[in-house]
Amino acid sequence: MNFRYLLLISLGTFFLYVLLLPKHTMIRKFFVLCFVSAMLIFALNPDWSTEIANYFGIVRGVDFLFYLSNLTLFFIAFVNYLKFKKMEIRFAKLVRRVAMDHAVEMET
Repeated sequence: MNFRYLLLISLGTFFLYVLLLPKHTMIRKFFVLCFVSAMLIFALNPDWSTEIANYFGIVRGVDFLFYLSNLTLFFIAFVNYLKFKKMEIRFAKLVRRVAMDHAVEMET
């Protein structure tokens, strides 16, 4: 089986899965769908990635896609870090409030 067909089936399935997700925000869903659509387009016509890469001064299209995927993963990791940091702050405030409420109950 040609790897291209496996890639197209996997990306198409993931694309449909993202479309059917009910609770994601539209901005996140749009970003993921655009990213998967670009991957589908480059899987169908790999020469386009080389042409775009040459425009940016990169020799091979594979390198260009690798750089883009690294930037995307860095962005996702940074967004998740910010979410966890925010959750950590909220959790610390909750623990302080529970501790203060518990201390007040102990006094009475």
